Amino acid sequence: MLLLKSKYLLKEPYSVIDNGAVLIDDGKIKFAGRSDDINNHESCQIIDLGNSAIVPGFVNTHTHLDLTHLHKCINYNGDFTDWIRQLINIKKDWTETEYLSSIREGIKKSLESGTTTVADITRNGLALDELQKSKIRKRLIYEFIDFNPDSAESTIDIFKNMMNGIGQDDLLSIGIFPHAPYTVSEELYRECKRVSKELGISIATHISETNDEVEFLTRGTGKFVSLLKNFNMLNNWKPPGLRPVNYLENIGFLKNGCILVHCNYLSEEEIDHVEESNSTIVFCPRSHKYFRHNDHPFYKLEDRGINIALGTDSLASNDSLSILDEMKYIYSQHKTVKPQEILNMGTTAGAAALNMVDCIGKLEAGFYADITVIEFQQEGVSNIYDGIFSQDSECVFTVVSGTVCYDKHGISKEATVY
Repeated sequence: MLLLKSKYLLKEPYSVIDNGAVLIDDGKIKFAGRSDDINNHESCQIIDLGNSAIVPGFVNTHTHLDLTHLHKCINYNGDFTDWIRQLINIKKDWTETEYLSSIREGIKKSLESGTTTVADITRNGLALDELQKSKIRKRLIYEFIDFNPDSAESTIDIFKNMMNGIGQDDLLSIGIFPHAPYTVSEELYRECKRVSKELGISIATHISETNDEVEFLTRGTGKFVSLLKNFNMLNNWKPPGLRPVNYLENIGFLKNGCILVHCNYLSEEEIDHVEESNSTIVFCPRSHKYFRHNDHPFYKLEDRGINIALGTDSLASNDSLSILDEMKYIYSQHKTVKPQEILNMGTTAGAAALNMVDCIGKLEAGFYADITVIEFQQEGVSNIYDGIFSQDSECVFTVVSGTVCYDKHGISKEATVY
């Protein structure tokens, strides 16, 4: 058993306890509350983390770990399709060794920043071996790019055969990810939705990321036309004449909910569809800034009670894989958003998006011991949230399912495991 103690404990975003402690036994939380209320802990390893806050482990609900080595490799000039071209040109020369090294580095950076669960997007499946070796909790989400309606069924058959050989466990689960409506046929979108229901797995997609995407779907014009022609993907495609989320609603993709990544440009009608479908929206704040998008509509989404989780996207469009940094950015830029709501986006909302709200995202007895410890530089912070979201706060300790995965100060007896 392991007993963690600190000056503050947040069992969940709205519950602050002074002089808190968490008792971990067999990978799960046995007790979380006031340190003085724990009895019979003489046989535990006790770690006093001092001037810090023990909080639920952070959930990165959208990331591309295989792109970690693309940090600062792409010169974004305001043209999203040009950014895609640059990314493709760089990656086409990567070896398998480069992919694996990039994924390993992404896992390491995630754990060091307090992320205990990642929803990682993979194209080629190389992430599987690296993630299986890691102690991080992961939803490995297989991405599909196929604009040919005639190959939708065969594409799904390949995925199902691949899934049969994957041993899922408490730390690893699988999802499915049709990339975007400019790279995935309507038929493949429908097949992905069907198989997600059949296999009981989560489904997500990039949607309404750019105004170019809106133009492509509504009018069949714009920069995506030339991009797809370059890759001989357009064929005889006809635009549906619908905005992106309306298109997903029309083909039945939103039914019973899904994970919608980005949603930077939404009409009121589209917000209605998201709310009615009980879908989650994943907001990637600093990637949003990198691409110079208009203001994200998350205020409106919050007012509707729509679940909003956080993602980092990749280091091809961000400077870290830290959900803590994403929350700090929102805290500094959006003063009217309650800090509890921001912390909720990075913890409980992510757990809800991944259908894991009954086992991660809070520090409750019986939940998995997925824990992050945030250390403050200042003594006696007047507001715990000011301390957590201050620019000099940092993650110093990360635990996943009871295993110490990061220990900056080397105070635990266990070896650090990435």
